[in-house]
Amino acid sequence: MTPLALGLVAATGLIVGMLNAVAGAGAILTFPLMIGLGLSPLAANVTNCVGVVPGSVAATIRLRKDLRGQAATLRKVVPPVAIGSVLGVILLFILPGKVFDYAAPVLLAVGAVLVLTQPLLAKKLRTVSARRNTPALVASMAANGAYGGYFGAGVGIIFAALIGLLVTDDAHRMNAMKNVLQTVANGVAGLIFCFTAPVNWPAAIVLAVTTAIGGPLGARLARHLPAPALRSVIGILGLITASSLLLRAF
Repeated sequence: MTPLALGLVAATGLIVGMLNAVAGAGAILTFPLMIGLGLSPLAANVTNCVGVVPGSVAATIRLRKDLRGQAATLRKVVPPVAIGSVLGVILLFILPGKVFDYAAPVLLAVGAVLVLTQPLLAKKLRTVSARRNTPALVASMAANGAYGGYFGAGVGIIFAALIGLLVTDDAHRMNAMKNVLQTVANGVAGLIFCFTAPVNWPAAIVLAVTTAIGGPLGARLARHLPAPALRSVIGILGLITASSLLLRAF
């Protein structure tokens, strides 16, 4: 890539790091940018996946106070997310690209609507015991982990929706958990891509550095947003991302 192209990646990476910390919607910017800079869809996908991981890690560290007391829940959900991510990578190499071109916008749109309506839906789901919710939680985490390994645009938004529906907690603590899960989904896939996929390393390294700077900034912003505002930001960005992916599919 030219120095100008890498400069665009750097500027975008700062914004993407912040977006992923707040809503998990950074791919709305990075994926089309990579395509515009001449990368193939596969190279753009895997380069983006590798490049955003440091930003998610940095945001998670910044939000570590909100993760206190969540170890039991994380022990339930992290393994299925990691396993799902591996399955998603396998699907990436064996399925036609058009499969998720059409599925991704639908999943994102549903996730965004679930985030926006989460207080109402969660109130109804609280009548179901945590024990009965556990299988649904594990299965949904594995499924979204697979989506994250396959493509990952907006994976954090869908995690936010699932956590909001199946875990009873404060919105900011759930956002911190969302950051952990998107880090796992992207991190497991990204590690595999480092050895098996056409990662554009100059772009990935620049993206990694700048998202790592933007991630803590976004995490700080997320902690100061009131819960309704945080849900609104996540939901609206999810609908925008879904619309952009749907337009790209057609």
